[in-house]
Amino acid sequence: MRAIAWCVLLTACGGGHSGAPTHDATTVDTASLDAPACQPLGAIGSFYRRTPNPRMISGHTFTDGLLDISIADPDLHWDETSATWQLYYAAGHAMTYASPSTSVIRHATSADLASWTIQDAPALSASSDAAAWDHLTSETPSVAVNPSAAADHRYLMVYSGKHGTFGYPGYAFGDYQIGAAFSADGVTYTRVAAADSPHGKDGLVLTAADVFPSATGGIVADPEVVYVAATNTYHLWFSSFACTGTTCATISAYGISHATSSDGIHWTTQEAPIRTLLRTATDPTTGGGQPSVIYDAVHCRWEMWLHSDLANDTSAQPIVFNNMAGVWHATSLDGATWSVQYTGARDLEWMQSASGEHLGLLTGADVAAQGNARYMVYSGFDDQNVPTGFYLPDRSMTGFEPGVITLNLATRDAP
Repeated sequence: MRAIAWCVLLTACGGGHSGAPTHDATTVDTASLDAPACQPLGAIGSFYRRTPNPRMISGHTFTDGLLDISIADPDLHWDETSATWQLYYAAGHAMTYASPSTSVIRHATSADLASWTIQDAPALSASSDAAAWDHLTSETPSVAVNPSAAADHRYLMVYSGKHGTFGYPGYAFGDYQIGAAFSADGVTYTRVAAADSPHGKDGLVLTAADVFPSATGGIVADPEVVYVAATNTYHLWFSSFACTGTTCATISAYGISHATSSDGIHWTTQEAPIRTLLRTATDPTTGGGQPSVIYDAVHCRWEMWLHSDLANDTSAQPIVFNNMAGVWHATSLDGATWSVQYTGARDLEWMQSASGEHLGLLTGADVAAQGNARYMVYSGFDDQNVPTGFYLPDRSMTGFEPGVITLNLATRDAP
């Protein structure tokens, strides 16, 4: 069987209501993109895990009596106005760990990245319409704010969803596409209406056919959005996959792609996949996925964190479910051409002895900026403080062992 690793997991933790964010760190609200006086870049430190980890453990119960069975796809931002951290993540919501679950996207806030207030109602849930493209899951959220947009469009959330399996033999992933939803307060989101969608479906804004028009099939997932106020442009980076042939048996592209938009709904592909992020520049199937991107306006510098693992990079991890070995760091001066050294060290790599990740890492990490400091949140598999009845698939591929999904923190150049 051919398998491509995507961060497909549902996720979560919580209880309680959170305040509305007023500023999102994925918004570039300065004209310094075009200014000649970019400050020189000083010394940069290394990421290190913060104590105590984990910062969240899945299994918390909500007021409807159900619990979230997982935590995945975190999206973290610092809100300067309210002096709080804003976190979005995907979750599976169910009666018990073994029960059928509903896919939801959560919103939580924190003043210190330690104690979290989690909104009781989901920010977005999988569509209740059985025919909808995102009926099975709505996940991998990324949020940016446009202060000049209409009030009900101020906050843009892009996310990936699926309705079923990919549909071609030999593939073990879902039929992922990318959607968009808007919010006036950053708390509750409403999908783009079908009448406004380029595909005539609620929420749907980008498909693999848009990105790879000559491919037989493909998927797009794991979106990361940044709004640049100076040019009134949304930038989107995302995992992408394409295949050709009658049964889609030949992989033609696998990597991170880039698109732009002026409204967050209609997207123009810039490069698919981005050649400078490939392990081999001449082979479009050697890319990675699940990007996290920030723009450093002071130094006129883009930064990206992504996963790109070789076949055996995660073989030592006891749990087998969309694992990653860690995340690589890439930089760019224009958001289009990137520099990354896959022969060097990852910014974060799995450490079996580390709290919150004894059993492995779940694909995907997100980095937020606060001044020169960088804050990385990532999900791990752990065997400590496991709620009753929680299990994770082990390396035998036929069994499970007690385990829980956690949210952890690492920082660079932070107090």
